[in-house]
Formats: sequence, structure tokens, C-alpha cells
Amino acid sequence: MSAVYDLLLRHIDLLTPKTTVLGSAKDLSGEWLSVVKKNELQINTWDWLTAQAYQGHIDNKLITFGLPTTDQLQDRTVILLWPKAKPFAQALIQLIATTAKRCYVVAANDAGGKSIGSACKEFSSSTTKLDSARHCSLWSIDLTPVTKFNWLAMGRSFKWDAADYLTLPGVFSHGSLDSGTSVLLEHLPAPAHGRLLDLGCGSGVIGLSLKKRSPSLEVVLTDVDAFALRSAQLNSMRLALPVEILHSDGLTSIDGRFDFIITNPPFHQGKNTDYQFAQNLFKQAKQHLVKDGQLWLIANRHLGYEEWAQEAFDHVEVMVQEKGFKLICAQEPR
Repeated sequence: MSAVYDLLLRHIDLLTPKTTVLGSAKDLSGEWLSVVKKNELQINTWDWLTAQAYQGHIDNKLITFGLPTTDQLQDRTVILLWPKAKPFAQALIQLIATTAKRCYVVAANDAGGKSIGSACKEFSSSTTKLDSARHCSLWSIDLTPVTKFNWLAMGRSFKWDAADYLTLPGVFSHGSLDSGTSVLLEHLPAPAHGRLLDLGCGSGVIGLSLKKRSPSLEVVLTDVDAFALRSAQLNSMRLALPVEILHSDGLTSIDGRFDFIITNPPFHQGKNTDYQFAQNLFKQAKQHLVKDGQLWLIANRHLGYEEWAQEAFDHVEVMVQEKGFKLICAQEPR
């Protein structure tokens, strides 16, 4: 169970039918689910994995997946599960301040919990630590009112291949092209045609830039993060590059087969290192690639991804090593 929920269960008075729990934390206990169901807490998350974790355990009307809005938080007691990225967390605090005079914030101490008070100082009149347990902290934040809020105004752009790509807060490498994706795009041979999956798409820069180079490509973009999916959707519209955009946990919700699967796979889950995404990808790719299909991925040089790939593919090659990254191509899945 996520320790932040364990801490919140010590404050049952905050957990009422007027409460919205805003954030991402997918490790749920039976005790927490029972309280959510009994007290009809509203769960608002941008993380598809968190939304899935609740589904089947509570009424679906209590779960909202997507970008949180002012209307959703109106007249609600908001408990924010503090995200790892501080600028993203501060943006969420400003959103909450459009409708509430006070909110509650909880986080693991090694993921920002100890410094929530100082991080919220700019947007509050006072901050109070209410409790600390299970290496987590719970804070009460008296908010400075915010009159206007717009997620687009919080976006930042970067340029690649003479095109501007918008990233909303919380999206990986917000406002810049990360080094790994840059190496991938510089060296990946642009497919002329076929069906291509950009897995864990973020802003959509991989799939969209390849679609720009080869308009006949059929491109599908997927991610678990609503801010990433919305960024990709906006970039697709702004660049007039039609693609299909889906939420999916890796390949689990993907139909059909592809000529190319391209990814810069995540290996962090919050503050923890997590290789499950890549390991599942290698195991499941066979069901989603055509006979001569290719899996391309970029990885930090120290990660042994090619060794895992060799367990599932007959042909695995490191194509490029540059700037601390390696570009891997895997073919002929077993």
C-alpha cells in the first residue's frame, strides 16, 4: 500500500463525500478502498494506472481521469498527492487556489514531503504540518486566491526539425527535448510507410516528427499520462499531422500489429527505479509486431536492455552509442 494513503487514514475527518483526492498513487489497500467507497471520495487523477487500480473496486462515477479543472474542484475539500516534479505540483496548487481557501497536501518525505511548506510559500498565506508517519508528511495549506488559471498558459515549447512542440506541466522533459529522444531522432531511419506505434509518447515528438517526414505512415501515439496525451493531441492539431492517440498501460490496450514500435521507455516510477515497462515490452512485442517488424528503443548506456531483448528476439543490435545513451533495434521476435 502507498504510505501516503496510510497516513490519510489517520485523518478520517478529512475523508468525506465532499473530498476530492487529486493525484497519482496506484498501490491501494483494501482498507483505503473501503473508505473511498463508503465515504464516496472523488478520485481525480491524470494517471491511467491509478484510474485502473480503482476500477472494479469503487463506482466508476467516483473516478475522473484527465486534466483536472476548476469546475471539478468547485466546493470540494481537496487533498493533493504531491507529485515528484515541483513545478507541476505548484501548478496544481494554483489550480486548487481558484476554488478553495485551503487544501491538504501529502507526500513521502523523500519525494518532497518535508519541503511542501516552503514549496507552497509563494502561493499561500500560511502552511502547517499536521502529521508525519510512515516516512510521509501531511500539510494544511491556506491558499492565496488565484482568479484565472489555464493549463495552456503553463505550457512550454521546444523546437525540433523546424516545428514547435508544446509540453504541458508534468510531461517528461517539460519545455525541452530530452537528450535520449534527441539521439533517437537523429539516428533513427525514417520509415517511408507502414504502421508505427510511439509508445509512451510524451509530447508526441517521436511519432509526429516521423509522420512529418513520411506522411503516408499510419501513426499511433500512446501514454498513461493525461497531460502527455493532451500535449500530443495539441501538437497533432497545431502541426496538422493526423495520428491516433490512445491511453494505454504499455501494450495492454493496443490492438493490431505494427511495422515499427518506437519508444524512449520510462524507468522511473515516482522516486523509484522501475524496469517493468521495458521488461513487459520485450515479452509482449511479439503479439504486436508484424513478421518483419522492428522494435526501436533508446536507453541509458548502463541499462542492460539489449540483454533482456535477446531473451525475446533473435536479432538485437546496438545501433548507436552517444551522449550516454544507446539506440537498440530488435527484430525477429521468438
